[in-house]
Parts: sequence; C-alpha cells; structure tokens
Amino acid sequence: MITKVKNVGYSVYGETLGELWLDIVETILKNGQFELAENRGRFAVRNLRFAAGTADPDDLLIRKYGDKAKIDAMKRMVFKVDTMEDFDITPSFRNGAKSYKKRLEEGRMMEFVIERLAKIPESKKAVMVFPTYEDYESVLKSPWNDYLPCITALQFRVNKRLKKTYLDLTLFMRSWDGFQKGAGDLTVISLLGEEIRRILSKRLSIEIRTGRLDGLVTDVHIYENTYEAAQSIHFAYKNERDVK
Repeated sequence: MITKVKNVGYSVYGETLGELWLDIVETILKNGQFELAENRGRFAVRNLRFAAGTADPDDLLIRKYGDKAKIDAMKRMVFKVDTMEDFDITPSFRNGAKSYKKRLEEGRMMEFVIERLAKIPESKKAVMVFPTYEDYESVLKSPWNDYLPCITALQFRVNKRLKKTYLDLTLFMRSWDGFQKGAGDLTVISLLGEEIRRILSKRLSIEIRTGRLDGLVTDVHIYENTYEAAQSIHFAYKNERDVK
C-alpha cells in the first residue's frame, strides 16, 4: 500500500518483506524525480517511510522476483566476509572497505543487543550503528572513491501485543538502491533479527515471535541503467497481483 501524506512524503506498507520491496520499487517508478547524482542518472524519492507486517526472511515474493546472486552477495557481506564487494552494474565505491560482518564483530553489536534486551527487555538502547570515524576519514581523503554504509542504524525492540511477545525491528538508511539491493538488504536485516530473536527466546525462557519491520530512508532510488529491469519486475508482479 502506497500513500502520500501532505507535507510529509510517501509511506509504503507491505504485509510481507516481498510486498514491501516491490511496492517501494513501484513508488520510485511512479514518483521518482530524475536527477544526476555523483555523475549517475537516477530516479529518487526522498524521506520514504516504510513498514512490513512481518520481518519473516522466508519470503515467497523475494524468492520469485529477487536477484539471487545479489541477495547472496549481501548475505556474504553480513555473515561471511570481512570486506565489502560492489556488485552494482556501475561500481560506485572502492572494494576493500569493512563489511557489515566486520563491523558487527568489531563493535560486538550482536552481543550488545542480546545482553541489553536479556537484562532489560523494554530497553530502547538495543541499537546497532554502522558508520565509524574511520569511514569519515576515508571520505575526507578520497571523496570520489569512498564507502559509507547505506544502513546507518538498526534498532531492536521487544514488544507485547495481544498477550504475545514480538521482536520488532526499525531500520534507518541514509541511501538505498531500492531495486538492485532492496530485496537483499531486507533479507539480511530480517536474518539478523531472527538470530537475535532465537537467542533471546532461550535467554528469557519465553516465546518471542517474529515481529514487524519499520523504517526510514532519506533517499531511495533506481539508477537509470537499471530502470527497464525494474519496470519488467514491476509489471510481472503487478500482473500476478491483479489476477489474484
């Protein structure tokens, strides 16, 4: 569901992560403003609010319409390798920057979130923050060959609804390639959430269910050289949805 709030901007809701991703793509295709940014043409929407009714990573629509190679690349950079790989059609940053996995490990972020919520389940401090001072130094030294994580922060909240306990996620992004990387980013974020949820359930000796995902991205876009591919995916999904 796509809505526009006067003086606020666009808001997108999907029952699942796949619905959310495909509706974000549709939002950009229909409402994105063309601009040249850092020598690349793109269609962009600013300050997009988004939410999914469930952050379940096992998503049928993502399996069907997502690019498996790109999703697998995101999984590698969050769970397996120590350096970033730019799999964009047009490379936009230098390879070799710290991966999300490396940042998670160095910052002991998983440990922090789990310990915080295990001791104080209602805490609002269970937050992962990914950019570091090293990134700022790198950008200052080489502004055209830099890397700054698009995912800036991720918050985890234990919430109760209708006598059931959920782990909800809130995602903050400075920038997002909504078509090429949207499905992969949503998948890895939800996988992180599932790992934390399972451990917390054991630590607290209660059933914690997969919750919802909320978020804000300040700039979500589709690059000009992937626009037609995004349209093809959108039309295929729209036809399937309309038949139902």
